[in-house]
Amino acid sequence: MLKILKKLIPERSPIRLAYHKFMSILALIVFRNPSQYLTVIGVTGTSGKSTTVNLIQYLLHHSGESAGSISTLDFHINEKQWANLSLRTTLSPWQTQKWLRKMVKAGCKFAIIEVSSHALDQHRVNGIAFDTALLTNIFDHEHLDYHKNFAEYVRTKTKLFKSINTSYRKPGVPKITILNRDDEQFEIFQDFPADRKWTYSVNKKSDVQASNVQLNSNGTSFSINLPNHNLSIKTPIIGLHNVENLLAAISVLTANGISVGKIEKILAKFEGIPGRLEPINEGQKFPVIVDFSYKPSGLQKALETLRHMADGKIIIIWGGAGGRSIENWEASAEILDQHADEIVLTTDDPYDTDPRYISQIISNKIQRNEGDNFFEIEDRYEAIRYAIFSAEKDDLVLVAGRGHEKTQTIGHKKIEFDDREICREILQFAVDKELLET
Repeated sequence: MLKILKKLIPERSPIRLAYHKFMSILALIVFRNPSQYLTVIGVTGTSGKSTTVNLIQYLLHHSGESAGSISTLDFHINEKQWANLSLRTTLSPWQTQKWLRKMVKAGCKFAIIEVSSHALDQHRVNGIAFDTALLTNIFDHEHLDYHKNFAEYVRTKTKLFKSINTSYRKPGVPKITILNRDDEQFEIFQDFPADRKWTYSVNKKSDVQASNVQLNSNGTSFSINLPNHNLSIKTPIIGLHNVENLLAAISVLTANGISVGKIEKILAKFEGIPGRLEPINEGQKFPVIVDFSYKPSGLQKALETLRHMADGKIIIIWGGAGGRSIENWEASAEILDQHADEIVLTTDDPYDTDPRYISQIISNKIQRNEGDNFFEIEDRYEAIRYAIFSAEKDDLVLVAGRGHEKTQTIGHKKIEFDDREICREILQFAVDKELLET
């Protein structure tokens, strides 16, 4: 019955929005407003939210602070971790307040929450007393399948920054904003009042600024210039966008008065975020990377990053997810066409949308003929298998779109499908049988 009502009543209907608002109030009462006992950090933006949330929690925990987090990827309470099987960026008010209450019971001082524009618009985080608001970035071709236009998308994001001054003020806890100085929307968010305003950047003078960035397929090294301290970072995670995510996370610690003295050693041991530019190595002679980049912005960042690390071709396996706008698929197709040497178009999570319809929309925007470094293979397993077996020594294979996800949804059916495990299975067989190019 509930599924039928959801289909009949649009997501942004006043009825649906009123329901979410009521549920947020009810959840706040039932779980006794747990956020008032925590220093709450909200992370919003178009991309990089999950990685940044996980980095903040990891750095806080390994710096000796008690911290929990809620993200698209998973939930953390100190060293304990649970997978987010809902795959939702921001949970329902009920589930969010429940997790915050668990953090309070565990004695957490900090809570880090990934906050989507949908959640802000639908009142799912109403009543949460945010203390730090962080913006990763904003891109103008994202989430317009839900928001009417880009201006409204930006306005929705500003709600998090407004809330830090309208929510409960905790004794001794400052209200803080942290912004990416390189983002085009920086000035809009900089206007919101706060006790402390911090900025980070790769390219511009900021409170937390990167320099001497060195990128390769084995990791990243760079320097960080802080107001009263300099850090030399070496970490296994790769990509310029991850430098931005690291700067954001370190800005949170510094702005909240946490010592950064141990950060160099902590990050040297950091193993990376599951399904975010995650290397899969089974002894093959070329890199295989799994990434969550299902949106245009994520695809572009991943491909631009890997271009500097591939001596040969970049072969990408990707398919548009169902429930997205046509504009999103078309924008992604143009990025694939521009940045990938070889494209293997396949199925992602089509849900109720015919995979062949998604494929047709995307292929119409790719300026290549079938067989001209462009192949359509509907079965995702076979698409990954084809790409791996066609790769040569200096090539790089990117399996994009699903990252850490362990199930694939086709129609109403969910099947077990983890890109990382599939890659390992195919690579192990191929390496054992000496079937790959050497």
